Amino acid sequence: MYVLLYTILAGLAILPLVLYLRNPYFTQDLRYTVTCILLGLRINRIKRSKPFYSMLDCFLDKVKKHPNKQFIVFEKSSYTYRDVDKQSNKLARALSQHASVKEGDTVALLMGNEPMYVFIWLALAKLGCTAALLNYNIRSKSLLHCFTCCGTNVLLAASELRGAVEE
Repeated sequence: MYVLLYTILAGLAILPLVLYLRNPYFTQDLRYTVTCILLGLRINRIKRSKPFYSMLDCFLDKVKKHPNKQFIVFEKSSYTYRDVDKQSNKLARALSQHASVKEGDTVALLMGNEPMYVFIWLALAKLGCTAALLNYNIRSKSLLHCFTCCGTNVLLAASELRGAVEE
């Protein structure tokens, strides 16, 4: 009886060594699996508290938790979560008042890689609009085709892309 028990315990003691020798990445795989399971549990907890948890909800939660933490670093400037939230609120107000953008509208966005892109995208999300993100490298007929396909009558373009829009 004791021999069987000692054999089982010895086998269990040697098992991690055998697993490591046969698969040297076993511990990393196990750590990754545990991380994925914990992340899944966290997502389920969020889904129970908020049935629809959008990117905007995630951003607003981050603004509450870390208002002074850097969110965007671009060239020589940086923006905190609070800065981005304030800028997107100003843009949302301006879009709703001056461009007559309202909930449910689709707005085409033609911009390069810059902070204003994020500000406008968040502003549109706050207004309940869909953003049709257009490739800023396209021109003339391709741009017109993309614009008409997205079913919008509002185009927000960066000032440096004014020539592409007017062609």
